[in-house]
Amino acid sequence: MYKIYLKKMSSKELINLVKKEYNINSDIIYNKYGKPYFKDNKYYFNISNSGEYTALVLCDKEIGIDLERITYRDKVIKRICNSKERELVNNDIEFTIMWTKKESYVKYLGIGLEYGLENVNTLDKKYKLFKFNDYILCIYMGD
Repeated sequence: MYKIYLKKMSSKELINLVKKEYNINSDIIYNKYGKPYFKDNKYYFNISNSGEYTALVLCDKEIGIDLERITYRDKVIKRICNSKERELVNNDIEFTIMWTKKESYVKYLGIGLEYGLENVNTLDKKYKLFKFNDYILCIYMGD
Protein backbone atom coordinates (compact mmCIF):
# COMPACT_ATOMS: atom_id res chain seq x y z
CA MET A 1 0.00 0.00 0.00
CA TYR A 2 1.26 3.45 -0.86
CA LYS A 3 -0.32 6.81 -1.54
CA ILE A 4 1.27 9.69 -3.41
CA TYR A 5 0.59 13.34 -2.67
CA LEU A 6 1.72 16.00 -5.12
CA LYS A 7 0.89 19.56 -4.13
CA LYS A 8 1.94 23.15 -4.56
CA MET A 9 2.73 23.67 -0.90
CA SER A 10 5.63 23.49 1.51
CA SER A 11 6.91 20.22 2.94
CA LYS A 12 5.62 21.16 6.38
CA GLU A 13 2.14 21.93 5.05
CA LEU A 14 1.99 18.66 3.13
CA ILE A 15 3.17 16.61 6.11
CA ASN A 16 0.52 18.28 8.27
CA LEU A 17 -2.15 17.54 5.65
CA VAL A 18 -1.18 13.84 5.61
CA LYS A 19 -1.01 13.66 9.41
CA LYS A 20 -4.51 15.10 9.63
CA GLU A 21 -5.90 12.80 6.93
CA TYR A 22 -4.50 9.67 8.62
CA ASN A 23 -5.00 10.90 12.18
CA ILE A 24 -1.28 10.67 12.89
CA ASN A 25 -0.36 12.37 16.15
CA SER A 26 3.31 11.35 16.13
CA ASP A 27 6.14 13.82 16.05
CA ILE A 28 8.64 13.61 13.21
CA ILE A 29 12.07 12.25 14.06
CA TYR A 30 15.11 11.92 11.81
CA ASN A 31 17.80 9.29 11.42
CA LYS A 32 21.44 10.39 11.51
CA TYR A 33 21.36 11.12 7.75
CA GLY A 34 18.22 13.24 7.96
CA LYS A 35 15.56 10.76 6.76
CA PRO A 36 12.25 11.67 8.43
CA TYR A 37 10.00 9.21 10.26
CA PHE A 38 6.81 9.42 12.24
CA LYS A 39 7.72 8.54 15.81
CA ASP A 40 5.62 5.67 17.20
CA ASN A 41 3.60 5.17 14.02
CA LYS A 42 2.98 2.34 11.57
CA TYR A 43 3.37 4.53 8.47
CA TYR A 44 6.58 5.39 6.63
CA PHE A 45 6.91 8.39 4.38
CA ASN A 46 9.39 10.16 2.18
CA ILE A 47 9.27 13.63 0.71
CA SER A 48 10.83 15.55 -2.18
CA ASN A 49 10.63 19.09 -3.55
CA SER A 50 11.26 20.47 -7.01
CA GLY A 51 10.24 23.84 -8.35
CA GLU A 52 6.86 24.79 -6.92
CA TYR A 53 5.85 21.19 -6.12
CA THR A 54 6.24 18.95 -3.10
CA ALA A 55 5.73 15.20 -3.40
CA LEU A 56 5.12 12.92 -0.45
CA VAL A 57 4.60 9.18 -0.48
CA LEU A 58 3.04 7.36 2.47
CA CYS A 59 3.51 3.63 2.82
CA ASP A 60 3.29 0.70 5.22
CA LYS A 61 7.01 -0.05 4.67
CA GLU A 62 10.25 1.81 3.94
CA ILE A 63 10.03 3.90 0.80
CA GLY A 64 12.01 6.50 -1.16
CA ILE A 65 10.77 9.22 -3.49
CA ASP A 66 12.37 11.82 -5.72
CA LEU A 67 10.79 14.58 -7.77
CA GLU A 68 12.81 16.50 -10.34
CA ARG A 69 12.11 18.98 -13.11
CA ILE A 70 13.22 17.46 -16.41
CA THR A 71 16.75 18.59 -17.24
CA TYR A 72 20.00 17.32 -18.75
CA ARG A 73 23.48 17.54 -17.18
CA ASP A 74 26.21 15.85 -19.21
CA LYS A 75 28.93 16.36 -16.58
CA VAL A 76 26.76 14.70 -13.94
CA ILE A 77 26.11 11.66 -16.16
CA LYS A 78 29.81 10.95 -16.42
CA ARG A 79 30.18 11.19 -12.65
CA ILE A 80 27.17 9.20 -11.40
CA CYS A 81 26.35 6.65 -14.13
CA ASN A 82 28.07 3.37 -14.93
CA SER A 83 28.89 2.63 -18.58
CA LYS A 84 25.65 0.71 -19.24
CA GLU A 85 23.56 3.47 -17.68
CA ARG A 86 25.38 6.09 -19.78
CA GLU A 87 24.34 4.23 -22.93
CA LEU A 88 20.69 4.69 -21.94
CA VAL A 89 20.91 8.43 -21.26
CA ASN A 90 20.58 10.35 -24.50
CA ASN A 91 18.25 13.21 -23.61
CA ASP A 92 16.84 15.29 -20.77
CA ILE A 93 13.99 12.91 -19.91
CA GLU A 94 16.29 9.87 -19.74
CA PHE A 95 18.76 11.82 -17.59
CA THR A 96 16.03 12.92 -15.19
CA ILE A 97 14.67 9.38 -14.94
CA MET A 98 18.17 8.08 -14.14
CA TRP A 99 18.72 10.79 -11.52
CA THR A 100 15.36 10.22 -9.81
CA LYS A 101 15.93 6.46 -9.73
CA LYS A 102 19.28 6.89 -8.03
CA GLU A 103 18.04 9.48 -5.55
CA SER A 104 14.83 7.62 -4.63
CA TYR A 105 16.94 4.52 -3.93
CA VAL A 106 19.35 6.26 -1.54
CA LYS A 107 16.41 7.99 0.15
CA TYR A 108 14.80 4.56 0.56
CA LEU A 109 17.97 3.35 2.26
CA GLY A 110 17.79 6.37 4.54
CA ILE A 111 21.34 7.48 3.84
CA GLY A 112 20.77 10.11 1.17
CA LEU A 113 23.44 11.35 -1.19
CA GLU A 114 26.22 10.37 1.21
CA TYR A 115 25.91 6.83 -0.22
CA GLY A 116 27.10 8.15 -3.58
CA LEU A 117 24.80 8.08 -6.59
CA GLU A 118 27.58 6.46 -8.61
CA ASN A 119 27.18 3.40 -6.35
CA VAL A 120 23.53 2.89 -7.33
CA ASN A 121 23.00 0.54 -10.27
CA THR A 122 19.54 1.45 -11.56
CA LEU A 123 19.47 -1.46 -13.99
CA ASP A 124 18.91 -4.10 -11.30
CA LYS A 125 16.08 -2.42 -9.37
CA LYS A 126 12.34 -1.90 -9.88
CA TYR A 127 10.93 1.60 -9.73
CA LYS A 128 7.57 3.28 -10.18
CA LEU A 129 7.91 6.25 -12.53
CA PHE A 130 5.44 9.02 -13.24
CA LYS A 131 5.73 11.96 -15.65
CA PHE A 132 3.62 15.07 -15.33
CA ASN A 133 4.11 18.42 -17.02
CA ASP A 134 7.90 18.87 -17.03
CA TYR A 135 8.62 16.69 -13.97
CA ILE A 136 9.57 13.09 -13.26
CA LEU A 137 8.51 11.45 -10.00
CA CYS A 138 10.15 8.17 -8.99
CA ILE A 139 9.35 5.82 -6.12
CA TYR A 140 11.49 2.96 -4.84
CA MET A 141 9.96 0.44 -2.41
CA GLY A 142 12.53 -2.34 -2.44
CA ASP A 143 12.71 -5.42 -4.62
